[in-house]
Amino acid sequence: MKRARAVELVEQMLRRLDDDDSWPLSLVQQVWLFGSFTRGASEPHDVDVAVRFERDERMTEAVVRVIMSGRGNPFAPLRRALAGTSRGLEFQFEDHAREQLQTEGVTMLPLWQRGDTLPQALAILHGIAEDPNAGRAERDDMIEAFTGLDRYIPRPVRAELVGWQQQGYITVSQVLLPDAPEATGLLADPHMQWAFRRWNADSPLRRAALASLAHLRSLGAELDDVDLAGERLPTAHRRAGHQSEARWWVNWKWRGYTGIPYCLAEGAAWLEVVQPTRTRPLHALVFRPGVNASAFRG
Repeated sequence: MKRARAVELVEQMLRRLDDDDSWPLSLVQQVWLFGSFTRGASEPHDVDVAVRFERDERMTEAVVRVIMSGRGNPFAPLRRALAGTSRGLEFQFEDHAREQLQTEGVTMLPLWQRGDTLPQALAILHGIAEDPNAGRAERDDMIEAFTGLDRYIPRPVRAELVGWQQQGYITVSQVLLPDAPEATGLLADPHMQWAFRRWNADSPLRRAALASLAHLRSLGAELDDVDLAGERLPTAHRRAGHQSEARWWVNWKWRGYTGIPYCLAEGAAWLEVVQPTRTRPLHALVFRPGVNASAFRG
């Protein structure tokens, strides 16, 4: 993206904040810029924007609805309000993620906060000097397995995953999950159907769960040993009293990802569906024990 276009996108965002105080823009309290655009790159990949906002009752309800349905991005209304339909702005809405970036030394440039005037914010924006040597957007904490998926992996998560791989705790690979029709027999057992009660029939999470279990079975996994999105599967053996530690894990949205090296110290694999979707291809990262996996607990 040319720098002039990047500046235009940020200007449009600032004008929306200045002109419109309706929900959800009224929740926005502060905006920062970071990344290569802030360093002056002539052709940034995108513009990294961090946003602090208040979570009122309406926003909380919207987030809960998205989580319960398994559909969409809980911050989509806020992103649309800030960016419209334009692409090129990459938002970070989570406070903890922004704080993690700062602890890693990422410079956050304060651009706007509630009470600032539009001229004040525009002056900061246009005061960022272009630097032809700055290069495109940073792709630090990148490995080949993240290619094409990095926009769905928060940078703090990427940093930890790369660190664990470098220390030999895990290995990482990317896989495309084919759909698994329910006719495969995964849900032939009524108790297994009960395990899927969490998701509607057309939920992208249900689709991701079926595809993931089918893939794990192709790798040799026994369903008795699978933890599916935080719950052990109620297989016949387990109902009969057979107990075992989970050795295979299926997750998404990076919930509980900090447990990956701990689980793989004695487990087989962790499958992370990167962006569950109803219709588009399902991509996943497969984490397996590295050469030093057992040392993580030690």
